[in-house]
Amino acid sequence: MPKPKIFISYHRADNKYKDTIVQILKKYGYRCFSINENKNFNGWKHQHIADYICSEMENCDILLCIVGKDTYSRPHVDFEIHTALKGDVGERKGIIAVMLETRYDSKNNINYNTFPTKLKDNFDYIVLEQYASIATRIEKAIERANKNRNDIRIQTTHKNRVMELRTDKYYDN
Repeated sequence: MPKPKIFISYHRADNKYKDTIVQILKKYGYRCFSINENKNFNGWKHQHIADYICSEMENCDILLCIVGKDTYSRPHVDFEIHTALKGDVGERKGIIAVMLETRYDSKNNINYNTFPTKLKDNFDYIVLEQYASIATRIEKAIERANKNRNDIRIQTTHKNRVMELRTDKYYDN
């Protein structure tokens, strides 16, 4: 059975963490994808941006969301999480949320005021990990996320509206 393909969702401020996670994934033989932080969407219509993101995510099985201190307020990350949660069992993406130390909380004591709403709303579905231990726990996290995406007993919810995508650089300051 081929290894799941991973889409990495992140805020530009957390790029160095993304680079480290990419190296860890490659070490274990996973293919991973993300939108280049310098991708310029200037002048693109919202729907065109959404279509581009969806096409990049289409062939991935897992969304790995890097959750830093400002991730909760980023429209593109919100849209990527929303897109990952869509679809029936087996069509939706498994989700791993990796909490960074820059958040000043932990997976055992989450500050939900700064935690992405769609992750909070689907807490029973996501696999939550700490960045400090991701190198040793990544394969188990991927296995659990892949299992969750195919588990009919775990439902996903979309009760919160998607943040409006900005027609500017993908990762704004």
